[in-house]
Amino acid sequence: MRGQILVFNEQKEAGAIVNEDGRRFLFHITDWDDVVPPDRGMAVSFMLDADNRARQVQIALPDQMPAANTTAHTPTPPSGPPLALRPKRKPVITLFALFLGFFGAHRFYMGAWGWGLVQLLGVPLVIGILFALVPPIGGLLYFAAIAFVVVESVRYIWMSDAEFDAKVRAYQAAQPGPFAFFW
Repeated sequence: MRGQILVFNEQKEAGAIVNEDGRRFLFHITDWDDVVPPDRGMAVSFMLDADNRARQVQIALPDQMPAANTTAHTPTPPSGPPLALRPKRKPVITLFALFLGFFGAHRFYMGAWGWGLVQLLGVPLVIGILFALVPPIGGLLYFAAIAFVVVESVRYIWMSDAEFDAKVRAYQAAQPGPFAFFW
């Protein structure tokens, strides 16, 4: 089932969801199945239990979420996307990729810790061994790794904010694993 978070109280760790036909369902933070904390106005998907409580609540893909049927007594969500839909910031990933990209910091930031570990441990190790054994090949691989990091950094710099936000939402809605690739 799909809906929109109507309200979420951090102190009580509970909130309410309104679905497409205006029905409201309560949920608790223990029912939240996403890494991004819940926030008012978020498009979510959820399951109902026998008591009509929302369970397994998580962020829904924004393009698949029809607008909620709001009535006169239902408060309207704030204009623009809520901050919780944009948990990853473009300047942060750009700086990570630019200055610590060789070590995979931007991969860890996006949640792809598997590729982050490969880049942190594997790339310098393999390049170091090849550089010691066959210096021309090791040198070429070193420059190739640096070029790849620079290309990624330039891509993040030139990507528009709207495109970056859409890619992050789609990336996180797909619940990426440790070897997911954000491009």
